Amino acid sequence: MSGFANPFLGPQPYRASERNRFFGREESTRRLVQGILSWPCFVLFGPSGAGKSSLMRAGVIPLLEEKHEFRGVHVEGWLASHSPLEWLVQAMFADLGLGAVPAGMRPDEALEEAVRLAERRSDRPVLLYLDQLEQLLLPGRDPEQTDALLEGLVRLVRGPIRGLQLALLLREDYLGRFRERLRGAAELLEHGCRLGPLTVREMAEVARRLAASGTPAQHWPPHELRELMLQVRVPGQDDTDEAEVQAAFAQIVCRALWEERAAGNVVRGPVAAEPILHRYLDATLEGLGPLAADARRLLEEHLVASDGSRTLLTERQAQAALPPGQAERVLTTLEGTAVLLAGEHHGSRYFELGHDWLARKVFELRRERLRDEASRRQLEQERARWRRLRLISVVALTVALVMGGLLLWALAQTERARNQSLMSGSRELLESGQSAMAMKLLLEVRRPERIRGWAALAHGALARSTPEVTFRTPGGLNAACFSPDGQHVVTASPEGTVHVWRTDGTGQPVELKGQAGVISAAFSPDGQFVVTASLDGTARVLRVDGTGQPVELKGHTKPIASAVFSPDGQFVVTASLDGTARVWRADGTGEPLVLRGHAGIVISAAFSPEGQRIVTASFDGTARVWRADGTGQSVVLKGHTREVVSAAFSPEGQRIVTASFDGTARVWRADGSGQPVVLKGHTREVVSAVFSPDGQRVVTASYDGTARVWRADGSGQPVVLKGHAAQVQSAVFSPDGQRVATASGDGTARVWWADGTGRPVVLEGHKGLIMSAVFSPDGQRVVTASWDGTARVWRAEGPTEPRVLRRHVDSVTSAVFSPDGQRVVTASWDGTARVWRADGSGEPVVLREHAARVQSAAFSPDGQRIVTASWDGTARVWRADGTGEPLVLRGHAGIVISAAFSPDGQRIVTSGADETARVWRADGTGEPLVLRGHVGQVISAAFSPDGQRIVTSGDDGTARVWRADGTGEPLVLRGHVGQVSSAAFSPDGQRIVTSGADGTARVWRADGTGEPLVLQGHQGSIRSAAFSPDGQRIATTGEDGTACVWRVDGKGEPLLLQGHTGPVQRVAFSPDGRQLITAGNDKTARIWTLLSIPELQRHLRQDNKDCLTPDLRETYLDEGKARAQRRFADCERSQGRASS
Repeated sequence: MSGFANPFLGPQPYRASERNRFFGREESTRRLVQGILSWPCFVLFGPSGAGKSSLMRAGVIPLLEEKHEFRGVHVEGWLASHSPLEWLVQAMFADLGLGAVPAGMRPDEALEEAVRLAERRSDRPVLLYLDQLEQLLLPGRDPEQTDALLEGLVRLVRGPIRGLQLALLLREDYLGRFRERLRGAAELLEHGCRLGPLTVREMAEVARRLAASGTPAQHWPPHELRELMLQVRVPGQDDTDEAEVQAAFAQIVCRALWEERAAGNVVRGPVAAEPILHRYLDATLEGLGPLAADARRLLEEHLVASDGSRTLLTERQAQAALPPGQAERVLTTLEGTAVLLAGEHHGSRYFELGHDWLARKVFELRRERLRDEASRRQLEQERARWRRLRLISVVALTVALVMGGLLLWALAQTERARNQSLMSGSRELLESGQSAMAMKLLLEVRRPERIRGWAALAHGALARSTPEVTFRTPGGLNAACFSPDGQHVVTASPEGTVHVWRTDGTGQPVELKGQAGVISAAFSPDGQFVVTASLDGTARVLRVDGTGQPVELKGHTKPIASAVFSPDGQFVVTASLDGTARVWRADGTGEPLVLRGHAGIVISAAFSPEGQRIVTASFDGTARVWRADGTGQSVVLKGHTREVVSAAFSPEGQRIVTASFDGTARVWRADGSGQPVVLKGHTREVVSAVFSPDGQRVVTASYDGTARVWRADGSGQPVVLKGHAAQVQSAVFSPDGQRVATASGDGTARVWWADGTGRPVVLEGHKGLIMSAVFSPDGQRVVTASWDGTARVWRAEGPTEPRVLRRHVDSVTSAVFSPDGQRVVTASWDGTARVWRADGSGEPVVLREHAARVQSAAFSPDGQRIVTASWDGTARVWRADGTGEPLVLRGHAGIVISAAFSPDGQRIVTSGADETARVWRADGTGEPLVLRGHVGQVISAAFSPDGQRIVTSGDDGTARVWRADGTGEPLVLRGHVGQVSSAAFSPDGQRIVTSGADGTARVWRADGTGEPLVLQGHQGSIRSAAFSPDGQRIATTGEDGTACVWRVDGKGEPLLLQGHTGPVQRVAFSPDGRQLITAGNDKTARIWTLLSIPELQRHLRQDNKDCLTPDLRETYLDEGKARAQRRFADCERSQGRASS
């Protein structure tokens, strides 16, 4: 990188030219020099990657040359095509300046001649440094040639020859074989030592010193390095300072980290080594050029098992798997870069992946490849069919006059093939998290009402959290935030670009130029200016419209970590790595006020709400409160045991909350009096902490993967927001304090209810770490900034959500609409039924008389009454408005499981655990008619539309159709395995749908003839099934927490409704068929809207303003490059954006 000098070498060994940065081996160097000087031959052995070669090249040899005037002969590898002894002789003649090797002389004679000539030329001592001797023991090597070399070395040692020293290096796993070859000549192995890997403690200190020696110098905290080195310790070793480090991986990770930080990509908190190694693997494979694909397939197919673990690959297997003649280059590259580790067993070389992290990456690459190959095969088949049919249509056009029917057929087939190709592309994009682009493809489908599965796929796309608009920039993004009026977004990039965008995505962004690597950007309170913090140590104040010259605030001597305006917009406070904060006039006039006192990096600075004070956070473990005019002494908030990385005032300005790498947040009085409230519970570093708008709560973000919402006074237990798969970078409250937005290293942001209820809205689609997620001033939107180079604006409420009815305190077991669709009645195990307005407004009417759980509730046909069934053994008939006393129906000998009115409202049918169903007069007079036949509980009972029949379902695996007057024998529907949980008639009475514990729903002819149609797709048992009012659809619910809507003929994909957090017990359509209501064990009922095709198309257009990119148009619409670019430009112009 231009202007930068990275002190980390990666996996390559150190050489003499890097000796000034060869740290951590001073004692080993001294000991090895002493050994070489003391003995004719000294052996250095150790594990692969321990640094033997680096120790010799950068430590021992330079010292021997400078202090003892040694001449050196270096052999660092042994070519298989050359005799080892001849190779050594050639090196001696060349390195010692002895001329050409005498012609006709045997190698052993030439060796003696070289020693004789060296003694005659100079009395300076000679070091024979022979590295990688294990290569001589590899399969395929001529053992006689190896023995000849060893015999020559033995003669040199036995001489002994004054001033000639041997240093032999080899891997310790070959030491045994080497010893066997030297039987009778033990002199070569008589003296030596082992070089082990550096420990975590040692390597952390080495990395710290190396980072500081780079250009520019970087200061890495010891605790950060310790945690990083623990991540690259030798597998299986304990989590201690004395664990050994895999030096090659430590160097790789540190080299990449240094580059990222030099480029301005500063991330607070611990560094994750695994993603760096993943990127390193990608870069290594790319470096193989044309062989990259072969190398990748070798890793994927031969070096990971089916469960993702590492496997061994022999050299012979590798040669067979790679193109002829290319195995050596691929294996040498992968071994040299530490991607592969090599070993030897019984004369055969083998390889394995260098780390479990690499194995996980390779395993994921393999899974992605297999998925992609399957998707591409299907897509290519459909596109080929599309092209074929399009050709047919062209041919047909030429004969249209005589065969007009063929033309119509060909055009129809072409359209069908095109639509299927678009459907496959949409599925592929949805699966890869690109829901916005999937929406665009769905809108390209012609006549979607005729396409099987289109509506389900459209609902599925709309059910994903999709950004309203995406802002794309070169390089990653460090920050993005809304303007005070919410109309604009500013983004900051380490590449030095700052852009101001319209929040609605229209128009061209304003680029604010003249920046270096930008760490942060923030609007002024009036939204007219932006202040940036840069790596070059300068803050800049720029007009949002890009006019005029920026005001440059210069004075810091190191990068600026943050810059923000004062509440009145007249001042700017900056925090810098130079250990100071500075207060500047925003117009750049006058001299800045310098706030000095911290003993470490100042990472953040913020004004108090009234603007009279400033709080700073520092890596020295303290926060400080200063008067903004610089007078008086600062108040030091001291108590954290590690770096303080953020500090913020409470809304009233009397308290401060700090976040620290010590795993705690603390709430202090701003005047420093009293003891802080310690918020303790995170298991790793806390990286941010802010107050809620009312000051009563604090939300923290941590590298333990959680955010937590605490009472600011420390009382009670925090609400733990858990679900991210990696560190949480930031967490903030919404303006109303009801929600929390988090940003994570897992590439997602999430919007949570601050009280922890419900499911979070998951904002997914970014392809890199998300640095921040911030609410708009009205709380309706969230903007995220990611290292993938994009900022995205999302609706904070996520995709269209069902209306949730929350009041029950236990499982909701049934829910149905009133006949006019204006109300809903629910039943719950909390012992109540509740009557709600279907729009969710107002308070529900509570029906509270049962002495036990209420299992079901249903309206009468006129909507004036409700019947409930309860575990107290009764059914009760209530006025729907809750007035008066309910009518009690007693007679079942156990719990009553269901109750429903007849179509004329004159009768009620109930089912119970006493193996019966009973038909009652709705006014309670007379004795009920008892229907017996089931063996076990009768789970449900319902009338046919004409009221002449009743269908029941039971534990005995059957559904039964009875005459409502009890005459005759019931028709038994058999086929389910296990309990039949529900049964219902179709609106015309010709069919029955049942649901079962066997995970199926079945559609039967009501007369029992023929075979049922089986609907299968839930994971686990199906709890209920119901027909739509037009009889064309069936809704089911399951223990998997979902509801599905199916075509009654079973064709196409079902529409999947997700949102409940537990099993869903019951489902019912609204009278107009446009809504569904579900009842769940999560104590809620939910009302879902089922959109028509035009409504779906409208939402697909409106929910996202991005345009289908040219590359995707080429891939999925089969457009040529020029047409794809033109159509993309047309779309951009329609959004008020000019296309480049």
